[in-house]
Amino acid sequence: MKLEIQDDEKIVLYLANYFFNSYLKEDLTKDIKEIFLKLIKKYNLKLGGVYDVNVFTNYKYGTILEIIKKEELLFHPDIIDIKVKILKNSNIYFKTKEYFILNKFKNVYYQDNYYYININDLDNLPQFQEFLEVIYNQKDNYLKKMLFIK
Repeated sequence: MKLEIQDDEKIVLYLANYFFNSYLKEDLTKDIKEIFLKLIKKYNLKLGGVYDVNVFTNYKYGTILEIIKKEELLFHPDIIDIKVKILKNSNIYFKTKEYFILNKFKNVYYQDNYYYININDLDNLPQFQEFLEVIYNQKDNYLKKMLFIK
């Protein structure tokens, strides 16, 4: 698990596997509320208000939760209300400036001094994942606009 607090309005949680057992709305909402409670207790985050939670799943990478604060609740600032959107089989890409990390793989793309690869094109995930940026919220044709190098 990796937690990334991008600003006061956005939190991204990277989970190494499929985190949810069920994608039924009731089960998913219950599980996400438990995640909010863990974030509050473990990281001392002050969470309250209305949130959009985007759930990106990919069978090779796992699950990414994008938690976006939409508004404060004036009369009950500690109450949390969530709206969940599930994006199954999402395209997830790795991005790096270091070509040596991806040079063993096919379907590597290059643009603006960065190398990209769609993880769906990989048989196994790269050994140096901690040096790769994860791109998860892009359209299907994200890489088609880039220069294919091998």
